Amino acid sequence: TESTEEIAGHFKVTLSPDEFFKEAHVKLKPVEFATDGVFLCGTAHYPKHIPETINQAYGAAGRVLTLLSRDTVVASGSVAKVNEYDCVSCGACITACTYDAIEFRDTPKGKKAWVNPILCKGDGLCNAKCPTNAIVLKHFTNDALFNQIDAAITKEDIIEQMDAVLENV
Repeated sequence: TESTEEIAGHFKVTLSPDEFFKEAHVKLKPVEFATDGVFLCGTAHYPKHIPETINQAYGAAGRVLTLLSRDTVVASGSVAKVNEYDCVSCGACITACTYDAIEFRDTPKGKKAWVNPILCKGDGLCNAKCPTNAIVLKHFTNDALFNQIDAAITKEDIIEQMDAVLENV
């Protein structure tokens, strides 16, 4: 319905094809959305019997109590940031972001991508998709990432794996 879509838009949560709210993961996070701090229970999830609704409400309340029992909440420092000078407003980052954390904003330089640091999970999909490298992950540089890859996989390992593939062809 229209009100369900409005709520989903405000909280940046997803809907199922049947227009019920969709959890982050059926088995691992059955009462959580992909958006941190937003929880799900009851028939907003899907039609269910009252005992199941009550159990799910207990689960959601337990997750909320876990958050509220702490003195502070620690958030990830690894979020994306846009360099407005390099951004060409192509929208590749927006389509790549699975958390709806990126949107266009009006700036003195025209419409440019902007990252909502609260919604961003720092997965780097936008960074990888950006054709001009206008998006970077805070605390990570491309050189640092390439060095990590080089440390994990040596050139000899790559050659050995390629030889093994070619032998099977």
